[in-house]
Amino acid sequence: MNEPIDIKTKKIVSPKYESKFEKSLVLENLEQNILSHWDTWGKFQQAWTSRAYRAFRDLDKYVVLIYLIKNNWQTLSDKFQVLSMDEFYDSESIIIDKINLIQISNDLSIPKETIRRKVNELQSSDILKREGKSIIFNKKGIDTQKPNDMIELLSIFIDKKSKMLQGQAWFGSPLSKDYIKSFIKKYFTLVWLRFFRMQIPFLTRHRNVFGDLETWIVWGNIGLSHQYHLAKAAEKNLVTSEITLKSYYSNVADVKINRGVNASSIADISSIPRATVIRKLNWLVSQKAIKKNKSLEYQMKKGGKLNNQISQNFLLNQHSVAEFLTDIFDLMKNSEFKL
Repeated sequence: MNEPIDIKTKKIVSPKYESKFEKSLVLENLEQNILSHWDTWGKFQQAWTSRAYRAFRDLDKYVVLIYLIKNNWQTLSDKFQVLSMDEFYDSESIIIDKINLIQISNDLSIPKETIRRKVNELQSSDILKREGKSIIFNKKGIDTQKPNDMIELLSIFIDKKSKMLQGQAWFGSPLSKDYIKSFIKKYFTLVWLRFFRMQIPFLTRHRNVFGDLETWIVWGNIGLSHQYHLAKAAEKNLVTSEITLKSYYSNVADVKINRGVNASSIADISSIPRATVIRKLNWLVSQKAIKKNKSLEYQMKKGGKLNNQISQNFLLNQHSVAEFLTDIFDLMKNSEFKL
């Protein structure tokens, strides 16, 4: 039986690597390939959130869980230490010291009492236990958020971005999906820490805009439908204006589609109960972010305060994705971390 992770006993790796890639160049490439980029990014997020919701039926609780796990990985990183996926998930328990509910509340933009309630619910589910200011995850808690299929999906996402960048002289040759997947598994806590550094603020921003993450997921399924039709229109040269990061959201909302998405389809894809989906749709309609047609299908709608917030949020998120990809490609191509 393994002992709780003690950072003093784990191997130390050199943290040194020279950052050679610039976020601005990655962001520029994402903009040049905005339709294919957003399609893969949107589908990745759809898969990630659907799996998270099925596991907990409560995305706020899941975000609190991964935030706590991230703290453990940050401690390892601060000590220049890294664990492979097998090493981390072979552990019987991990200890996270000095948990501050106020800090978690501030970082996640979730009320302190809600954070306390979610932590207590996780404890009632035998996922973790509190001892003073420390939190201990047992084996069940560690395995609960094991990203088995998400490593495959993230590897596919990074692989596609690598292929997008291969034509750039500064980037060099692309990385294969198998190499990316193996790299993630070998340097798991290092890579997944960076993913959570992007993903948790990404989720927090959406929660702030939509009020809760379930509403964002419902809206996102409608957005993906519009994205699909925009890409098809572009293929047929029906899009006359240039699509940039700033104009993208307007183009997506404005694209003409014959059919929308109904509540049952959204419930099936997201695993969110249909009654909840309908409540979220009604709220989005009231905020003029979407509209309902005579067939009880939902489509995006231009204008309105919420759509303006969504558009601004989209720009912030693309900068965050570019920063994540820049860091990941630097790790995989320019650092001392090798397979």
